[in-house]
Amino acid sequence: MDASTTRSERRRNRQRQRLIDAACQIIARKGLSGLTVQDVTEEADMAVGSFYTYFPNKDALIEAAVWEDLQELGAPDDLMAQGYPVERVHFLRLLRIFEFFESHRSLMRAVFGPEGPPAQYNRGIRLMEQRLVEGLQETLGMDEENARWVAPLLAGMIAGGLRYLMEHPEVGAEEMARRIDSLLRPIAQHIPREES
Repeated sequence: MDASTTRSERRRNRQRQRLIDAACQIIARKGLSGLTVQDVTEEADMAVGSFYTYFPNKDALIEAAVWEDLQELGAPDDLMAQGYPVERVHFLRLLRIFEFFESHRSLMRAVFGPEGPPAQYNRGIRLMEQRLVEGLQETLGMDEENARWVAPLLAGMIAGGLRYLMEHPEVGAEEMARRIDSLLRPIAQHIPREES
């Protein structure tokens, strides 16, 4: 790849990110239903026509603004390979989730809070359940059937913590992660595992 292609790609990525950042600000202020292409391009100080260079439609922009980072947030990571004890891995994964929601509090409240669209909230819960199934199998050696049974229960508890965090700016991500971890730890000790 030559230098001009690299520079061109970096410029393209910056322009795309301007649109995403503008969308996040608008969603945080007006909610998903208040997002328009016109508002996004005005906020990003770009021409309306240039929007379609980066996104085919508003839904694709919402996907990028809300879901790209969330998809990666709970993805399997290398914490186990780094030698952390299982209890620490659970806490660090919770902490990452709560820190992300804390740093994007207004956006997360607009998308997943009580006024947000139920379809987005349900999608978030399903993603959390999927990540929990993966985590329970990886860190606790739980069989898939039990993991699929337990994951929705744990997802509900974590979602409650996220909602509380979004609505209470005086509570920090680390405190919330610690509290949820202390509630989940005794439950995890009683979760059935695969027979060795």
